[in-house]
Amino acid sequence: MNANDDRDERGPEGALRDEDPSESRGAGREAAAAAGGSGAGDGARGGERAGGAPDDEERGAAEDDGDAAGEDDAPPAAPPPARGPSMWDILRDSFFTFDRRTLGFTRILLGFFLIGDLFRRTWAWTDMFADIGVLPNHVNLWRPQGSGNFSLVNAFSTSGELWVLWVVIFATYVCLLIGWKTKLMQVLSLVFVTSMNGRVLLIENGGYVVHNLLLLWTCFLPLGDRFSLDALLASMKRSRERTADDLNDRTTIDDPLKPNDFVTVLGPVLLIQISAIYFFNVVHKTGPAWKNGTAIHYVLYVDRMVTPIVADIRDYAPKFLILFMTKMVIAFEAAMPVCLLSPLGRVWARRLALVMMNILHIGFGTTFVLGPFAWALCVFSTLLFGREDWEIAARTMRRAHRARVVLFDPRSPGAVLACRVLKRMDRFGLLTFEASSAAAHGLAVRRPDGAPVEGAGALADIVAAIPLGPVVAWMLRLPLVRDAATAAMAAAHRRSLGRALGARIPERSEVAAPPAPLRLAGRKTLAVFRELAVLAMFAGAVNQAAVELWVIKNRWKVPHPEETRVLAQKLRFLQGWFMFSPNPVMDDGTIVVDAVTVDGRHIDPFTGKPPNFDLLHAKSFAYSQIWCDYFARIKLPANTSYRDAMKEYMYRYPERTGRPEDAIVSGDVYWVKDWNPKWGQTESYGEERERLFSFHNPKAQARAQAEPPGAPAQPSENPAN
Repeated sequence: MNANDDRDERGPEGALRDEDPSESRGAGREAAAAAGGSGAGDGARGGERAGGAPDDEERGAAEDDGDAAGEDDAPPAAPPPARGPSMWDILRDSFFTFDRRTLGFTRILLGFFLIGDLFRRTWAWTDMFADIGVLPNHVNLWRPQGSGNFSLVNAFSTSGELWVLWVVIFATYVCLLIGWKTKLMQVLSLVFVTSMNGRVLLIENGGYVVHNLLLLWTCFLPLGDRFSLDALLASMKRSRERTADDLNDRTTIDDPLKPNDFVTVLGPVLLIQISAIYFFNVVHKTGPAWKNGTAIHYVLYVDRMVTPIVADIRDYAPKFLILFMTKMVIAFEAAMPVCLLSPLGRVWARRLALVMMNILHIGFGTTFVLGPFAWALCVFSTLLFGREDWEIAARTMRRAHRARVVLFDPRSPGAVLACRVLKRMDRFGLLTFEASSAAAHGLAVRRPDGAPVEGAGALADIVAAIPLGPVVAWMLRLPLVRDAATAAMAAAHRRSLGRALGARIPERSEVAAPPAPLRLAGRKTLAVFRELAVLAMFAGAVNQAAVELWVIKNRWKVPHPEETRVLAQKLRFLQGWFMFSPNPVMDDGTIVVDAVTVDGRHIDPFTGKPPNFDLLHAKSFAYSQIWCDYFARIKLPANTSYRDAMKEYMYRYPERTGRPEDAIVSGDVYWVKDWNPKWGQTESYGEERERLFSFHNPKAQARAQAEPPGAPAQPSENPAN
């Protein structure tokens, strides 16, 4: 079956609405132009054109009225005074409004961030979460680490189950990234993130808390209304185009019930939340290292946290640069709450806050292993983009020389479908659609100079006209890619691939009717519940901050009701903002295990190398944040109840290496620490070694005693403590 079989017998123009197509589309465009801000004068002139010139009787009546007015010497009526914005208008635009384009952009970055964070956890996935890891779920359930925190991951024990869960989480994040079933994916992502972060509190840090809060607050926002598969499918369902005139009418792309401005009480709540992170972080930095500007020096020498690249160059950092960076951190953290909450110069204040947040956290994220802290706040910062920023972006990115006329075969379902999709992606209005049965491969392009382009060249021109298209359009012009794309387009058109895949030319052009009143009432009811839920979570956050922050709890005893405690702590929506406070970390340390294998070797089962006690000459331990925080927490006396699980993990070392001779007989676990170099120096000092505990593996010991020295190693059974 070829493309001709899909052509409507009436022709493209015969399948429009029941009314005359030129009148209906023309009226729609005129109404859109008037709604787009043509002004009262234009509207009056439009009314004159619609009604025609007044007849003689009407002109006579008007002249009589004018004469009578002149005889009475009545003064002309003064125009009504122009009304300025009300106080509510100012507050709404300053604090309560998000641009839906901003929310769509944030969703895309959030999806990339979540996928990257999932891969960050992958290297320690079973080590942390499986029953063969450092904290099996049965230990976690019988000896809970937090005050009743919830974690879905506790339901998964074996490595196989956990890898299935990994795939499900990854698929959820991808769906959130592209915006398919967005609200459902937001809720699932919130559950997955809080479950992973709450599963092993031994590795929790402030970054995990920010991660939880990012997913919580954005869950109340419609992240799928722009730049999403949901929005694309809804738009195509709402408006079905068949002809070039339909495709060139851009008034039906977005849902009229979902304008760019989204007003919600979450606006001020989110600004207060972000401001609180920086305000209390700077308020708690009261130590002398922050006051004299040397704090960054000490942090750069924490080898368990710093990246290897920074460890290689830190010795050459001049003093003035260290002093400058320390003061800059304090200045940025102090200035950001002012910029975020100020109603004066709102646009530029938000832009300044956005720039400061990204400079600060990109620096943190590339210098230290802090987990999701820096990158979560970078995603948070994108919510500060406003309408004015999108207008600048559109003016900057729109290039008139990329305008093209897209020629499409009106008989080809695939070509019509492609044009319907392109119409919705063409946010700069650079594409004009024209029906042409002679369009090569179903889609071709005519450039402004009249030159026709077909194949991959046409596809490259089309892609370059849509936002961010030039980033990938050049690939379609590469020799091999160009030939392959042209051949694929020709084959798809020749075999009517679009029709084979289910694409159909709409039987008639139509715009769906607005939702029924009952459905609209249901949406309003859900919106009310959403706003109430935001206020409830905000109340829990404020109460949690009052009982957790040093500057508050050390002065006032604030009650912590069970209701607000559950809201804040069940999924770890905490509010403790005292990073590197009151002084930065001035000492360094790590866990070193001196384990003896069945064949007499000394090995550290966490590194697979001989134990290294030399911290004075270390240049970054090259740990991930996960192992960095696990080692720092397991040494604490409060966590001794989890050391038996740590022993079991070490006993399973030969299972991880596949070498029976790596079976561990006994060993000692040490916390080795030193002091970071003093100001102006580059050498650490004061190395200390503290033995935390010793362990013995009875089964491995029995095997070592049974086997004569030099005998070949036998496969070991599952060791027990």
